[in-house]
Amino acid sequence: MVDHHGEHLREAVMNDRSIVLTGATVLVGEALEPHGDAVVVVEHGRVTAVGPDAPVPPRARVLDLTGHTVLPGLVDAHVHLGAPESERGGGPRPPARTRAVADWFRFQPRKRRGFLRHGVTTVCSLGDENAWVHDFRRRAARGTLTGPRLLIAGPLFTAPGGHPVATVGASPDDDWVRVPRGPEQARAQVAALVTGEDPVDLVKAVHDRGDPRRRSLEPLDPRVLAAIVDEAHRHGTRVAAHWGSLADLEELLEAGVDHLHHLEARGPLDGWPEDLLAEAVRRGVTLTPPLAVTETVRDTRVTAALCERAGEFADAGGTLLAGSDAGMPSVHAGSGLLREVELLAACGLTPRRALVAATSAPARALGALDVGAVAPGRAADLVAVRGDPLSDLGALRRVAAVLRGGRVVVNRIRNRERTR
Repeated sequence: MVDHHGEHLREAVMNDRSIVLTGATVLVGEALEPHGDAVVVVEHGRVTAVGPDAPVPPRARVLDLTGHTVLPGLVDAHVHLGAPESERGGGPRPPARTRAVADWFRFQPRKRRGFLRHGVTTVCSLGDENAWVHDFRRRAARGTLTGPRLLIAGPLFTAPGGHPVATVGASPDDDWVRVPRGPEQARAQVAALVTGEDPVDLVKAVHDRGDPRRRSLEPLDPRVLAAIVDEAHRHGTRVAAHWGSLADLEELLEAGVDHLHHLEARGPLDGWPEDLLAEAVRRGVTLTPPLAVTETVRDTRVTAALCERAGEFADAGGTLLAGSDAGMPSVHAGSGLLREVELLAACGLTPRRALVAATSAPARALGALDVGAVAPGRAADLVAVRGDPLSDLGALRRVAAVLRGGRVVVNRIRNRERTR
Protein backbone atom coordinates (compact mmCIF):
# COMPACT_ATOMS: atom_id res chain seq x y z
CA MET A 1 0.00 0.00 0.00
CA VAL A 2 1.46 3.38 -1.03
CA ASP A 3 -0.11 6.59 0.29
CA HIS A 4 -0.21 9.96 -1.47
CA HIS A 5 3.13 11.00 0.08
CA GLY A 6 4.82 8.03 -1.57
CA GLU A 7 5.74 6.13 1.59
CA HIS A 8 5.30 2.39 1.56
CA LEU A 9 2.90 1.52 4.37
CA ARG A 10 2.26 -2.19 4.30
CA GLU A 11 -0.42 -4.14 6.05
CA ALA A 12 1.43 -6.26 8.59
CA VAL A 13 2.25 -9.85 7.64
CA MET A 14 4.11 -12.49 9.53
CA ASN A 15 7.82 -11.89 8.99
CA ASP A 16 10.40 -13.26 11.40
CA ARG A 17 13.40 -12.04 9.42
CA SER A 18 15.93 -10.20 11.56
CA ILE A 19 16.46 -6.48 10.99
CA VAL A 20 19.65 -4.64 11.90
CA LEU A 21 20.01 -0.87 12.04
CA THR A 22 23.60 0.35 11.67
CA GLY A 23 25.55 3.59 11.69
CA ALA A 24 23.03 5.70 13.61
CA THR A 25 23.18 7.54 16.88
CA VAL A 26 20.74 5.63 19.08
CA LEU A 27 18.89 7.23 22.01
CA VAL A 28 19.06 4.35 24.46
CA GLY A 29 16.93 3.61 27.52
CA GLU A 30 14.25 5.67 29.21
CA ALA A 31 16.59 8.65 29.61
CA LEU A 32 17.34 8.70 25.85
CA GLU A 33 21.10 8.56 26.26
CA PRO A 34 22.84 9.03 22.87
CA HIS A 35 25.13 6.19 21.71
CA GLY A 36 27.03 7.05 18.54
CA ASP A 37 27.58 4.67 15.62
CA ALA A 38 25.50 2.01 17.35
CA VAL A 39 23.89 -1.18 16.10
CA VAL A 40 20.31 -2.13 16.93
CA VAL A 41 19.33 -5.77 16.40
CA VAL A 42 15.65 -6.64 16.01
CA GLU A 43 14.40 -10.23 16.10
CA HIS A 44 10.82 -11.51 16.30
CA GLY A 45 9.48 -8.02 16.85
CA ARG A 46 11.77 -7.08 19.73
CA VAL A 47 15.05 -5.32 20.27
CA THR A 48 17.55 -8.02 21.23
CA ALA A 49 20.78 -6.02 21.33
CA VAL A 50 21.97 -2.40 21.24
CA GLY A 51 25.57 -1.24 21.08
CA PRO A 52 28.66 -0.80 18.93
CA ASP A 53 29.53 -4.50 19.02
CA ALA A 54 26.06 -6.02 18.88
CA PRO A 55 26.22 -9.32 16.94
CA VAL A 56 24.52 -9.27 13.54
CA PRO A 57 22.43 -12.39 12.85
CA PRO A 58 23.06 -14.20 9.54
CA ARG A 59 20.83 -13.28 6.59
CA ALA A 60 19.57 -10.23 8.44
CA ARG A 61 18.05 -7.26 6.63
CA VAL A 62 20.48 -4.39 7.26
CA LEU A 63 19.48 -0.70 7.09
CA ASP A 64 22.38 1.75 6.94
CA LEU A 65 21.30 4.79 8.95
CA THR A 66 24.49 6.79 8.95
CA GLY A 67 23.65 10.43 9.64
CA HIS A 68 20.40 9.50 11.35
CA THR A 69 19.18 9.17 14.92
CA VAL A 70 17.15 6.18 16.11
CA LEU A 71 14.76 6.77 19.00
CA PRO A 72 11.77 4.94 20.42
CA GLY A 73 8.51 5.33 18.53
CA LEU A 74 6.60 8.34 19.82
CA VAL A 75 3.64 7.99 22.18
CA ASP A 76 0.66 10.35 21.85
CA ALA A 77 -1.01 10.39 25.26
CA HIS A 78 -4.27 12.00 24.10
CA VAL A 79 -6.11 11.27 20.86
CA HIS A 80 -9.67 10.77 19.65
CA LEU A 81 -9.71 8.12 16.95
CA GLY A 82 -13.34 8.29 15.88
CA ALA A 83 -13.53 12.03 15.20
CA PRO A 84 -13.05 12.97 11.49
CA GLU A 85 -10.09 15.21 10.78
CA SER A 86 -11.06 18.78 9.86
CA GLU A 87 -9.86 22.35 9.94
CA ARG A 88 -11.15 24.76 12.55
CA GLY A 89 -13.96 27.09 11.54
CA GLY A 90 -15.70 25.00 8.91
CA GLY A 91 -17.76 21.83 8.92
CA PRO A 92 -17.09 19.00 6.49
CA ARG A 93 -18.76 19.08 3.09
CA PRO A 94 -20.98 16.12 2.08
CA PRO A 95 -18.17 14.14 0.35
CA ALA A 96 -15.97 14.67 3.39
CA ARG A 97 -18.72 13.38 5.65
CA THR A 98 -19.05 10.32 3.43
CA ARG A 99 -15.31 9.67 3.66
CA ALA A 100 -15.44 10.13 7.44
CA VAL A 101 -18.10 7.44 7.74
CA ALA A 102 -16.12 5.10 5.51
CA ASP A 103 -12.95 5.73 7.50
CA TRP A 104 -14.78 5.04 10.74
CA PHE A 105 -15.93 1.65 9.47
CA ARG A 106 -12.46 0.85 8.12
CA PHE A 107 -10.76 1.90 11.36
CA GLN A 108 -9.41 5.25 10.25
CA PRO A 109 -6.80 4.36 7.60
CA ARG A 110 -5.87 8.02 7.09
CA LYS A 111 -5.20 8.50 10.78
CA ARG A 112 -3.29 5.22 11.04
CA ARG A 113 -1.05 6.29 8.17
CA GLY A 114 -0.71 9.79 9.59
CA PHE A 115 0.52 8.55 12.94
CA LEU A 116 3.06 6.17 11.42
CA ARG A 117 4.35 8.65 8.85
CA HIS A 118 5.33 10.93 11.72
CA GLY A 119 6.90 8.24 13.89
CA VAL A 120 3.99 7.86 16.32
CA THR A 121 3.72 4.15 17.13
CA THR A 122 1.50 4.22 20.25
CA VAL A 123 -1.58 6.34 20.92
CA CYS A 124 -3.95 6.63 23.87
CA SER A 125 -7.61 6.94 22.89
CA LEU A 126 -9.50 9.05 25.44
CA GLY A 127 -13.17 8.90 24.56
CA ASP A 128 -14.24 6.74 21.64
CA GLU A 129 -17.16 4.42 21.05
CA ASN A 130 -16.45 1.50 23.32
CA ALA A 131 -17.22 -1.56 21.17
CA TRP A 132 -15.62 0.03 18.09
CA VAL A 133 -12.36 1.03 19.77
CA HIS A 134 -12.00 -2.40 21.42
CA ASP A 135 -12.36 -4.00 17.99
CA PHE A 136 -9.85 -1.49 16.58
CA ARG A 137 -7.34 -2.38 19.30
CA ARG A 138 -7.73 -6.12 18.75
CA ARG A 139 -7.15 -5.79 15.00
CA ALA A 140 -4.10 -3.59 15.52
CA ALA A 141 -2.68 -6.02 18.09
CA ARG A 142 -3.17 -8.99 15.74
CA GLY A 143 -1.45 -7.10 12.94
CA THR A 144 -4.43 -7.25 10.57
CA LEU A 145 -4.32 -3.44 10.54
CA THR A 146 -1.13 -1.45 10.09
CA GLY A 147 -1.15 1.35 12.60
CA PRO A 148 -0.01 2.41 16.05
CA ARG A 149 -0.53 0.40 19.19
CA LEU A 150 -3.72 1.43 20.97
CA LEU A 151 -4.19 2.19 24.63
CA ILE A 152 -7.87 2.85 25.27
CA ALA A 153 -10.17 4.34 27.85
CA GLY A 154 -13.30 3.40 25.93
CA PRO A 155 -16.16 5.73 26.87
CA LEU A 156 -15.76 8.78 29.09
CA PHE A 157 -17.66 9.37 32.33
CA THR A 158 -19.57 12.61 32.66
CA ALA A 159 -22.54 14.29 34.36
CA PRO A 160 -25.99 14.71 32.76
CA GLY A 161 -25.20 18.37 32.10
CA GLY A 162 -21.50 17.91 31.48
CA HIS A 163 -19.26 17.78 28.46
CA PRO A 164 -19.87 16.29 25.88
CA VAL A 165 -23.61 15.87 26.60
CA ALA A 166 -24.25 19.59 27.02
CA THR A 167 -21.64 20.73 24.47
CA VAL A 168 -21.79 18.53 21.38
CA GLY A 169 -25.09 16.78 22.03
CA ALA A 170 -23.89 13.34 23.07
CA SER A 171 -26.74 11.18 24.27
CA PRO A 172 -26.43 9.39 27.63
CA ASP A 173 -27.21 6.23 25.65
CA ASP A 174 -24.26 6.67 23.27
CA ASP A 175 -21.56 4.04 23.58
CA TRP A 176 -18.78 6.64 23.88
CA VAL A 177 -20.13 8.13 27.13
CA ARG A 178 -21.25 6.86 30.52
CA VAL A 179 -23.59 9.04 32.58
CA PRO A 180 -24.02 7.26 35.93
CA ARG A 181 -27.06 8.22 38.01
CA GLY A 182 -25.29 7.57 41.29
CA PRO A 183 -22.23 6.04 42.95
CA GLU A 184 -23.40 2.43 42.69
CA GLN A 185 -24.14 2.68 39.00
CA ALA A 186 -20.77 4.39 38.52
CA ARG A 187 -19.03 1.48 40.23
CA ALA A 188 -20.88 -1.06 38.10
CA GLN A 189 -20.04 0.81 34.88
CA VAL A 190 -16.37 1.13 35.79
CA ALA A 191 -16.16 -2.53 36.80
CA ALA A 192 -17.63 -3.58 33.46
CA LEU A 193 -14.87 -1.68 31.66
CA VAL A 194 -11.86 -2.63 33.75
CA THR A 195 -12.54 -6.37 34.20
CA GLY A 196 -13.14 -9.30 31.89
CA GLU A 197 -11.16 -10.62 28.94
CA ASP A 198 -10.63 -7.27 27.22
CA PRO A 199 -10.40 -4.50 29.86
CA VAL A 200 -9.65 -0.88 29.08
CA ASP A 201 -6.18 0.48 29.87
CA LEU A 202 -7.45 3.45 31.87
CA VAL A 203 -10.68 5.24 32.79
CA LYS A 204 -11.48 8.82 31.76
CA ALA A 205 -13.69 11.17 33.77
CA VAL A 206 -14.88 14.63 32.73
CA HIS A 207 -15.02 16.96 35.73
CA ASP A 208 -15.40 20.44 34.29
CA ARG A 209 -17.55 23.38 35.39
CA GLY A 210 -17.10 25.11 32.06
CA ASP A 211 -16.65 28.86 31.70
CA PRO A 212 -19.36 30.85 33.54
CA ARG A 213 -18.77 33.78 31.17
CA ARG A 214 -19.70 31.60 28.19
CA ARG A 215 -21.27 28.28 29.17
CA SER A 216 -21.46 26.68 32.58
CA LEU A 217 -21.28 22.90 32.71
CA GLU A 218 -22.19 20.33 35.32
CA PRO A 219 -19.22 18.59 36.95
CA LEU A 220 -19.50 15.07 38.30
CA ASP A 221 -21.20 14.69 41.65
CA PRO A 222 -18.36 14.33 44.20
CA ARG A 223 -19.76 10.99 45.35
CA VAL A 224 -19.88 9.70 41.77
CA LEU A 225 -16.35 10.95 41.08
CA ALA A 226 -15.07 9.26 44.23
CA ALA A 227 -16.80 6.00 43.25
CA ILE A 228 -15.28 6.08 39.74
CA VAL A 229 -11.75 6.59 41.05
CA ASP A 230 -12.06 4.12 43.90
CA GLU A 231 -13.52 1.35 41.73
CA ALA A 232 -10.89 1.83 39.04
CA HIS A 233 -8.07 1.79 41.59
CA ARG A 234 -9.56 -1.27 43.26
CA HIS A 235 -8.93 -3.10 39.98
CA GLY A 236 -5.49 -1.56 39.44
CA THR A 237 -6.58 0.84 36.71
CA ARG A 238 -5.51 4.49 36.50
CA VAL A 239 -7.92 7.40 36.04
CA ALA A 240 -7.44 10.34 33.67
CA ALA A 241 -9.48 13.49 34.15
CA HIS A 242 -10.59 16.28 31.82
CA TRP A 243 -10.74 19.50 33.86
CA GLY A 244 -10.90 23.25 33.44
CA SER A 245 -11.01 25.32 36.62
CA LEU A 246 -9.01 25.36 39.81
CA ALA A 247 -12.11 24.21 41.70
CA ASP A 248 -12.22 21.18 39.40
CA LEU A 249 -8.54 20.53 40.09
CA GLU A 250 -8.96 20.67 43.85
CA GLU A 251 -11.78 18.12 43.78
CA LEU A 252 -9.93 15.83 41.38
CA LEU A 253 -6.87 15.78 43.61
CA GLU A 254 -9.07 15.02 46.60
CA ALA A 255 -10.65 12.13 44.67
CA GLY A 256 -7.21 10.73 43.82
CA VAL A 257 -7.05 10.86 40.01
CA ASP A 258 -3.78 9.88 38.33
CA HIS A 259 -3.63 11.99 35.19
CA LEU A 260 -4.78 15.53 34.38
CA HIS A 261 -5.63 16.41 30.78
CA HIS A 262 -5.91 19.96 29.45
CA LEU A 263 -4.64 23.29 30.72
CA GLU A 264 -7.29 25.95 30.30
CA ALA A 265 -7.29 29.74 30.54
CA ARG A 266 -10.04 29.50 33.15
CA GLY A 267 -7.64 27.46 35.30
CA PRO A 268 -4.18 28.55 36.42
CA LEU A 269 -3.73 31.25 33.75
CA ASP A 270 -2.24 33.71 36.22
CA GLY A 271 -0.31 31.14 38.25
CA TRP A 272 -0.63 27.88 40.16
CA PRO A 273 -1.92 27.94 43.73
CA GLU A 274 1.14 26.67 45.58
CA ASP A 275 -0.79 24.14 47.63
CA LEU A 276 -2.49 22.54 44.61
CA LEU A 277 0.72 22.42 42.57
CA ALA A 278 2.64 20.88 45.47
CA GLU A 279 -0.12 18.33 46.09
CA ALA A 280 -0.28 17.26 42.44
CA VAL A 281 3.49 16.81 42.29
CA ARG A 282 3.59 14.98 45.64
CA ARG A 283 0.99 12.50 44.45
CA GLY A 284 2.78 11.91 41.14
CA VAL A 285 -0.18 13.18 39.10
CA THR A 286 0.83 13.75 35.48
CA LEU A 287 -0.26 16.66 33.28
CA THR A 288 -1.01 16.45 29.56
CA PRO A 289 -1.69 20.02 28.46
CA PRO A 290 -2.50 19.58 24.75
CA LEU A 291 -1.01 22.95 23.81
CA ALA A 292 -1.31 22.07 20.12
CA VAL A 293 -5.06 22.62 20.52
CA THR A 294 -4.63 25.70 22.70
CA GLU A 295 -2.70 27.61 20.05
CA THR A 296 -5.47 27.03 17.50
CA VAL A 297 -8.18 28.59 19.69
CA ARG A 298 -6.38 31.12 21.92
CA ASP A 299 -4.36 34.23 21.20
CA THR A 300 -0.60 34.22 21.57
CA ARG A 301 -0.73 35.86 25.01
CA VAL A 302 -2.90 33.12 26.49
CA THR A 303 -0.93 30.37 24.78
CA ALA A 304 2.33 31.81 26.11
CA ALA A 305 0.91 32.04 29.65
CA LEU A 306 -0.28 28.43 29.59
CA CYS A 307 3.10 27.32 28.24
CA GLU A 308 4.62 29.06 31.24
CA ARG A 309 2.28 27.21 33.60
CA ALA A 310 3.23 23.88 32.01
CA GLY A 311 6.88 24.74 32.46
CA GLU A 312 6.27 25.58 36.11
CA PHE A 313 4.60 22.21 36.60
CA ALA A 314 7.70 20.50 35.22
CA ASP A 315 10.08 22.72 37.20
CA ALA A 316 8.22 21.81 40.41
CA GLY A 317 8.99 18.14 39.74
CA GLY A 318 5.79 17.21 37.95
CA THR A 319 5.66 14.88 34.95
CA LEU A 320 4.46 16.34 31.66
CA LEU A 321 3.14 14.00 28.98
CA ALA A 322 2.88 14.94 25.32
CA GLY A 323 -0.64 14.56 23.97
CA SER A 324 -1.92 16.28 20.86
CA ASP A 325 -5.73 15.87 21.20
CA ALA A 326 -5.60 14.70 17.58
CA GLY A 327 -9.12 14.49 16.22
CA MET A 328 -9.91 18.01 17.31
CA PRO A 329 -10.17 20.55 14.45
CA SER A 330 -6.80 21.56 12.97
CA VAL A 331 -4.87 18.97 15.00
CA HIS A 332 -4.00 16.03 12.79
CA ALA A 333 -2.76 12.53 13.45
CA GLY A 334 1.00 12.46 13.88
CA SER A 335 1.85 16.04 12.97
CA GLY A 336 -0.13 17.24 15.98
CA LEU A 337 2.19 15.39 18.35
CA LEU A 338 5.30 16.81 16.68
CA ARG A 339 3.89 20.28 17.22
CA GLU A 340 3.13 19.40 20.84
CA VAL A 341 6.75 18.38 21.42
CA GLU A 342 7.89 21.70 19.95
CA LEU A 343 5.51 23.58 22.23
CA LEU A 344 6.75 21.70 25.30
CA ALA A 345 10.24 22.86 24.40
CA ALA A 346 8.86 26.39 24.16
CA CYS A 347 7.63 25.91 27.75
CA GLY A 348 11.27 25.69 28.82
CA LEU A 349 11.90 21.95 28.56
CA THR A 350 15.17 20.88 27.00
CA PRO A 351 14.83 18.91 23.76
CA ARG A 352 15.67 15.73 25.69
CA ARG A 353 12.94 16.37 28.29
CA ALA A 354 10.45 17.20 25.56
CA LEU A 355 11.31 13.91 23.83
CA VAL A 356 11.00 11.99 27.10
CA ALA A 357 7.50 13.51 27.44
CA ALA A 358 6.61 11.84 24.13
CA THR A 359 8.34 8.48 24.71
CA SER A 360 9.31 6.92 28.03
CA ALA A 361 7.26 9.20 30.31
CA PRO A 362 3.84 8.38 28.80
CA ALA A 363 4.79 4.72 28.40
CA ARG A 364 5.58 4.50 32.10
CA ALA A 365 2.63 6.63 33.24
CA LEU A 366 0.18 4.61 31.16
CA GLY A 367 1.62 1.25 32.16
CA ALA A 368 2.83 0.47 28.62
CA LEU A 369 6.26 -0.72 29.70
CA ASP A 370 6.80 -2.68 26.48
CA VAL A 371 7.35 0.56 24.56
CA GLY A 372 8.87 4.00 25.06
CA ALA A 373 12.56 3.04 25.09
CA VAL A 374 15.20 1.45 22.88
CA ALA A 375 16.45 -1.38 25.07
CA PRO A 376 16.85 -5.16 24.86
CA GLY A 377 13.55 -6.89 25.46
CA ARG A 378 11.40 -3.93 24.48
CA ALA A 379 9.09 -3.98 21.49
CA ALA A 380 10.85 -2.84 18.32
CA ASP A 381 8.73 0.27 17.81
CA LEU A 382 11.43 2.58 16.46
CA VAL A 383 11.76 5.72 14.38
CA ALA A 384 14.83 6.90 12.47
CA VAL A 385 15.10 10.61 11.72
CA ARG A 386 17.65 12.55 9.73
CA GLY A 387 19.71 14.69 12.08
CA ASP A 388 19.91 15.03 15.86
CA PRO A 389 16.65 15.78 17.70
CA LEU A 390 18.57 16.39 20.94
CA SER A 391 19.94 19.57 19.41
CA ASP A 392 17.22 20.27 16.83
CA LEU A 393 13.68 19.04 17.40
CA GLY A 394 13.00 19.82 13.75
CA ALA A 395 14.72 16.50 13.03
CA LEU A 396 11.49 14.79 14.14
CA ARG A 397 9.90 16.09 10.95
CA ARG A 398 12.53 14.31 8.82
CA VAL A 399 11.41 10.71 9.31
CA ALA A 400 13.46 8.19 7.34
CA ALA A 401 12.06 4.89 8.62
CA VAL A 402 9.57 3.57 11.15
CA LEU A 403 9.41 0.10 12.67
CA ARG A 404 6.25 -1.07 14.35
CA GLY A 405 6.61 -4.38 16.17
CA GLY A 406 9.81 -5.12 14.28
CA ARG A 407 8.30 -4.55 10.84
CA VAL A 408 9.36 -1.67 8.61
CA VAL A 409 6.11 0.22 7.93
CA VAL A 410 7.59 3.49 6.66
CA ASN A 411 10.70 3.35 4.46
CA ARG A 412 12.38 6.28 2.72
CA ILE A 413 15.88 4.75 2.63
CA ARG A 414 15.46 1.78 0.29
CA ASN A 415 18.78 2.53 -1.42
CA ARG A 416 20.52 1.89 1.94
CA GLU A 417 19.30 -1.67 2.42
CA ARG A 418 21.30 -4.87 2.06
CA THR A 419 21.31 -8.43 3.33
CA ARG A 420 24.03 -9.53 5.72
